Amino acid sequence: MDIQACYRLLEIRETASDEELVKSYKRLALKLHPDRNPDRVEWATRAMASLNDAYTCLKGHRFRAARAEENEPAAAEGHKEARGHRPPGPDPREELKDDLLIRQFVRHRESAKDALYRYFQYNLHNLVRRENPINRGIFRDVTAVLRRNYHAIRKLASLTEDRELLDHFAVFTEMVFNFYRASECLNIPDTYANLVDVEAFRLYKKGDDALHLAHRELFYDRHNRGFIKRDISGAMLLKALYHFRDALKLYSSSTWALETTIKLEYALSLKRYVELFFTEDAA
Repeated sequence: MDIQACYRLLEIRETASDEELVKSYKRLALKLHPDRNPDRVEWATRAMASLNDAYTCLKGHRFRAARAEENEPAAAEGHKEARGHRPPGPDPREELKDDLLIRQFVRHRESAKDALYRYFQYNLHNLVRRENPINRGIFRDVTAVLRRNYHAIRKLASLTEDRELLDHFAVFTEMVFNFYRASECLNIPDTYANLVDVEAFRLYKKGDDALHLAHRELFYDRHNRGFIKRDISGAMLLKALYHFRDALKLYSSSTWALETTIKLEYALSLKRYVELFFTEDAA
């Protein structure tokens, strides 16, 4: 969906804060919800679907948009080297530069993983619990840390041509981005009037429950326990993929299709993350 169209649909300016975006979304959702429009349920259902699509699109766009943050001093030095003149032949500085990038990446990766740990520590998957003022603040902090490290790693990717490093940077940042999008998805129904939506939600919920067990194991339980139960996380991740794909195949026109698609994309990026990082102890 076009970003400008999303802003118009949410009835806010581009300069609006994230809090104003959420406030406008809730106001419009209350106005457009099918339960509030019993005489034109089909129209209200389409309107709510468009509103949800625009809201999700804007939240993802804002997360991914580069911010005016100062570059890391070491990263800035690497950037100068990357753009400056280099003598012909092998450059011994390249190996040192890549070592520096790896250290910076590990630092940003661990910071992001600490934020993911806090997400599960405070059970922020529960949207009702997240509405608590204290938990809302914690979720904002978690999001800010994820966004900051996401952009920091993206900057590192501009400083190297090493394919292995670029793969690690890309897989990790995509997982973080898709986690954020998935964390904004609904996981409780607000109406049971439409039987198709009820069945779509039933499959979506099965996939969501399995996905929750998988990424909770990866980012929270294993750290508390001291080791990972790979068979459990792997089985739950495959189960989540199965249910999300099944839901989209059977109920592609339901109002839960958007959330299901986002969760499927996150599950796939999480699978790529596990396949790449969990072959080594660095994960």
